[in-house]
Amino acid sequence: MHKNILQTIFSDHFEYIQYVIRPDKNVLDNINRMILCHDPSYGGAFFGCPHCGNLKFVPFSCKSRFCPSCGNVYNQKRAFRMSCKLVSCIHRHCVFTIPEELRIFFLKDHSLLNCLFHSVRDVVLRMFFKMN
Repeated sequence: MHKNILQTIFSDHFEYIQYVIRPDKNVLDNINRMILCHDPSYGGAFFGCPHCGNLKFVPFSCKSRFCPSCGNVYNQKRAFRMSCKLVSCIHRHCVFTIPEELRIFFLKDHSLLNCLFHSVRDVVLRMFFKMN
C-alpha cells in the first residue's frame, strides 16, 4: 500500500499522539481512519468491464474530512453545492472590520460579537433588497 506523506507522519507518531498528546476519541478515530485510508486489507470493491472482462480492485476510502484525499473530495463537493445556491448576480467580497479603538470591548465581552454579526447581516440584506 502506498501511503501519502501525512499518513506516514501520523502512522510513525501514532503512539506519541495517543499516549502523550491524548486527543479525544473522535480525533483519534479520524487519525486512525486517515492512516488506514485506501488500505486493501480493510476491504474494497471489485469493478468489472462488461466488454473485456477486466477486473479492478479499488480499496475503500475513509471518507474523513481530516484525510488529505477524502477531505479534498468533500471540499470540492461542498463548494459545488454552495455554488448551486448562489444568487445569479455579480458577487463582491466584503470585509467588515472593527475600528482599533473598539476592539478592546469585543475582546472583553464576546457576546457583543452577536450584535456585530446581526449588524453585518442587516447591511448585506439591505444591499440585496436595494439591488433586487
